Amino acid sequence: MAVAERRKLNGGAGTLFFPAWVPVPAVLLLVVLVGGGGGIRGAEGFVGIYWGRYATQSLVPSVVVDLLQQNGLTEIRLSAPSVNVMEALQSSSLGVTVAIQSDFIRRMKWNNIRTIDDWVAELLVVPIKRGVKIKTLVVLEEPYLTAAGRIPINNATDVFKEAVASLENHGMSHVRTTTIQSPDILKIVKKPSESDFRDEYKAKMLEYLNLYNRTNNSFYMYNLYPLTSLVDNNWPLEFAFMDNNSSFSVVDGPYTYTNIFEFLFDALVVAIEKAGFPDMEIVVGEIGFPTDGGKYATPENAERFHRGFLKHIVQKKGTPRRPNMNIDVFLGTLLDENKYPLLLGPYRRHRGIYNFDGVPKFKIDFSGQGRDIYPSTAKGIVKMPSRWCIFNGDMSNATKVEEQMQFACATSDCTPLYPHSTCSNLNHTWNVSYAFNVYYQSNNQELDNGACDFSGLGVLTPFDPSTGACQFPVEILTAEKVDGGIQLLNYVGYGSGPRGTTYSIALSFFVIFLSMVLL
Repeated sequence: MAVAERRKLNGGAGTLFFPAWVPVPAVLLLVVLVGGGGGIRGAEGFVGIYWGRYATQSLVPSVVVDLLQQNGLTEIRLSAPSVNVMEALQSSSLGVTVAIQSDFIRRMKWNNIRTIDDWVAELLVVPIKRGVKIKTLVVLEEPYLTAAGRIPINNATDVFKEAVASLENHGMSHVRTTTIQSPDILKIVKKPSESDFRDEYKAKMLEYLNLYNRTNNSFYMYNLYPLTSLVDNNWPLEFAFMDNNSSFSVVDGPYTYTNIFEFLFDALVVAIEKAGFPDMEIVVGEIGFPTDGGKYATPENAERFHRGFLKHIVQKKGTPRRPNMNIDVFLGTLLDENKYPLLLGPYRRHRGIYNFDGVPKFKIDFSGQGRDIYPSTAKGIVKMPSRWCIFNGDMSNATKVEEQMQFACATSDCTPLYPHSTCSNLNHTWNVSYAFNVYYQSNNQELDNGACDFSGLGVLTPFDPSTGACQFPVEILTAEKVDGGIQLLNYVGYGSGPRGTTYSIALSFFVIFLSMVLL
């Protein structure tokens, strides 16, 4: 076995603590702890968290930083750097992972606006000098994913090489590098031993593995979506959990798989081994369990999944093919993302451990000890006035009602109305009401802009129409409006803030709040 390959497995040069800073409007939280000595990175499996921000509103970054620290989390992964998020991290001890987004690469190529070196110099080097502890640079996330109309980045490995060279030129070679890969790169198999990279991706994956092996501090990062794999393979629900209470298992030669995580992880291990890199370090870039939006997606199942999974990771149990080994993982996501692309699955909008208002949806012990506790709740959250927009019941023009409902759902999140979801049992009148209300709330209850008009079909009520598990939300009073996670290209430099759709609106919200309270 090559020495370089052994170094990969052992995590390279030991634990890294480096600062970093990056501005842009999509955010994502991730954690990478590199352990030294013998074992795979650290005395215990490392657990970090991803903060996805594909949402109409998001918690103030300083509140999120405080929330993570309250819960004892030490690492955060962001899908793109944003000015206000980086400023909040600047005074914290959190380790940070940020990503160069595919959107940036496409626009750079089309408009010749920036180079990779520009990105590194302005969005990584400067933040590091300001005190942000950037440990890892993710050079593109799932670049070959074609679902939801995405265009693959066919020159992704070239982008990776440019980024590594830029880090070295700026004296930042201590920053780890990787690219997050999608589960779609693997063939669908009945047993992990049959696994391999899909033919159309095999050459690219081999090139990546060679790059990781030659590059100091690089590793393989992979997203896992247990519920998607469970449904796609028609496996029983019990296979999703570490404490599988059924007789279902997958026997693969000397290995027996009783849960989906070990199956999916070892399927990647086999594919990488077949490519000639048996000791390549693998980090899970995102894993979790949704609470709504589809079959099996419930808070109860999410709680059970995380309890067993975290205990397994912290106890360093590894997998059948990599037993008794540390596996670094990033839970995903911190909060729900109501603007996440629907074509990737409606439940993907409900992967958050927390509701949009910073209240936990289920019990989870981030330490992995399995304690029956809720995590800390976000502090200082203020909701907008307790007002809901509902359908007035006028069905004299059914076509107009349907059109207005479709209009509301086109730009806001109606996934709780989907089959097997929390609001799927509502009658038609309340389906329309739910759609009207989520549109009204996602538009910050702005009556002047007709957020509760719907061609005269909408009406305000001070009475909460929520029923059972179906909650009609009230928006939070936030200090920023998220742009959906798309990286801004007209960024004007650190300290001056980005121009575009991410901006401070605290004062305007406060005025709205007072005016409505005084009505």
